[in-house]
Amino acid sequence: MLKKLAQPETLADRAYKEIKKAILQSQFLPGDLLPEESIASMLGISRTPLRKAVTRLAYEGLVELETGKIARVASFTSQDMENFLRLRELLEGFSAEQAVPFVTAEFIDALKQNAEAQKVAIESKDFYAYIELDAQFHVMIAEMTQNAKLKDFIEQINNHLHRYLILSGTLENSADKALLEHHEIVKALQDRDVSLAGAAMRKHIRNVEIRTKQGSGGSHP
Repeated sequence: MLKKLAQPETLADRAYKEIKKAILQSQFLPGDLLPEESIASMLGISRTPLRKAVTRLAYEGLVELETGKIARVASFTSQDMENFLRLRELLEGFSAEQAVPFVTAEFIDALKQNAEAQKVAIESKDFYAYIELDAQFHVMIAEMTQNAKLKDFIEQINNHLHRYLILSGTLENSADKALLEHHEIVKALQDRDVSLAGAAMRKHIRNVEIRTKQGSGGSHP
């Protein structure tokens, strides 16, 4: 019996993940062009799945599509970052509060496993793995709210802010503190304390901003 061949969507998913990783790791910088021919050649795929991947990245705001379908890595300003940070504090604090009624023992175990994996990534200085786990931690909480739109908004905002964190060069000195704050959030969720869960999340978001600005000399990349 013949096996089904991999569908173009599978290649598009892989291309999406590889290009997104390259953007988040600053291999592609804000404003860099993403020429179809060379990117497709590097990935070993045709242009069709690549276009699907780029369209998905454009929807998330990581790529900008210009006239003639020319793609470039989205640029951002210091004001963009301030706006994202304000939105993140509001949305993620709300997310933690809204998640409390749906908390289960299995959910808390999953968050604790994620936090332990973050610890391993930090100790091995694999900060891309840490960033992915950090993003997953926040999305898991948003998913628990049963509000898919809230989850989507938080995921998109964090895509931009994680790029900012990597460009700022502050992760190595700040990840340990962020992890401790994640443990505080988990404890508040485990105790089903709505007020404390929201406060712990807002404190975490504000501290991330403070540490990043201090580490980058108070200026934005």
